[in-house]
Amino acid sequence: MPTFVGAYSWTEVPATGITVIEAGAVTGTFTDIVNPFHLALSPSGRTLYAASNAPEGRVFALTVGDDGSLTPLNDQPTEGAGTIHVLVHAGHVYATNHDSGEVVVFPVNDDGSLGPVRQSVKHLGSGPNELSQLGPHPHVTVPDPTGDRVLVPDKGNDQLYVYRLDEGLLVPHSQVHLGAGTGPRHLVFHPDGRHLYVVNELVSTVTVCGYDPSTGALWTAGSAPTLPDGEDGWNAPSALVLSADARFVYVANRGHESLTVLRVDKEGAHLEPVQNLRLSEEPLSTMPWDLVFDASGTTLRLANQSAGTVVSLTVDPETGLLSLDGAPAVEVPGAACLLPF
Repeated sequence: MPTFVGAYSWTEVPATGITVIEAGAVTGTFTDIVNPFHLALSPSGRTLYAASNAPEGRVFALTVGDDGSLTPLNDQPTEGAGTIHVLVHAGHVYATNHDSGEVVVFPVNDDGSLGPVRQSVKHLGSGPNELSQLGPHPHVTVPDPTGDRVLVPDKGNDQLYVYRLDEGLLVPHSQVHLGAGTGPRHLVFHPDGRHLYVVNELVSTVTVCGYDPSTGALWTAGSAPTLPDGEDGWNAPSALVLSADARFVYVANRGHESLTVLRVDKEGAHLEPVQNLRLSEEPLSTMPWDLVFDASGTTLRLANQSAGTVVSLTVDPETGLLSLDGAPAVEVPGAACLLPF
C-alpha cells in the first residue's frame, strides 16, 4: 500500500518534503514544503493538499502522478499560524490554524488548485491549562455522516463545535463543552452515526459523545482512559482510529510511548480498555503521532515523530490486540502524518 508521509519538527530546523513509502521502503521524496503536518487527497485522488505548520500557515495543492510523483499546482496563505489539518469536502478545503485559532475555508478550482480564503472563522475562549490553553486551538475538521455538517474539536477552549455547511461555508450550529482542561484533539465517528469518540490531549482520555445526525445535536456520554491505572507521568494522546468492523478504537500516547486498544461496547456507547502496548520505556523517544490501517485491516501503521520512523503492527482480527510484527521500520525524519493512496 503506497503511503504519503508528512513530517513535522518542533526544533529550530523544520522538517521539509513529503515522502512516499511502499513495501517497507522509501520510493520518493517530493517538494520542499516546510513542516507538511497533515495531508489530504481530493475525491479523485489526483490532487494532494498539504498543511504547512509554519509561523505563517499555508496550504499547498499538488498534482499526483500515476507513480505517486507530486507536481506543485499552487499554494495559498491561511491567514493564520500553525496550520495543522486539512479536509477536502463539499468542493472546498478546510484548514485549521492551531496557533492563531481559526478554521478557514478555501474554494477548489476545476484543476484542483486553491482559490484565496473564502471564509475565516475565529474561535474564542481559553481553558485552565496555563501551558496549552491560553487561547483557542482548533485541531481538526471532520464531516458528520450526513456530509451536511462538520465538527471541530478545540484543544484550547475544551469545546467541540458543530458547523452546518451552507454552500461550503461554516454556519455555527451547536457545541458541547467536554470538561475543563480536557484539550479535545481528534475525533472519529462510529459507523452508526449516533456515536463519536474524541481523544483528549491534556487528560489522556477518550470522550464518548452521542450525536443525532438528523438534527446535529451533540452530548457527552462517558469516557475511557488511554493509560493504565497508576501512570501519572506527562502524556499527550495524539491520533485515534477505529477498526473497520467498529469493534475497537486505537489511540497513540506520546510521552507514555504506547498504543492503547479500547473495545467498543453497548452498541457504540461505551469504551473499555483491553490493551496498552509500550513502544519504549524512554520518555519522548518515539513520539507516536499518527495511525492508519492498511486495506486488509490486519496491519496498523504508526508514524513515530521523534524516532523518525514508520512501523507496522499486526492486529489480531478476533481480539483486536496489537503486536509488533518484526517488520523493519522505514526511516522518515519527523514522520507525523500517514495517508494511503
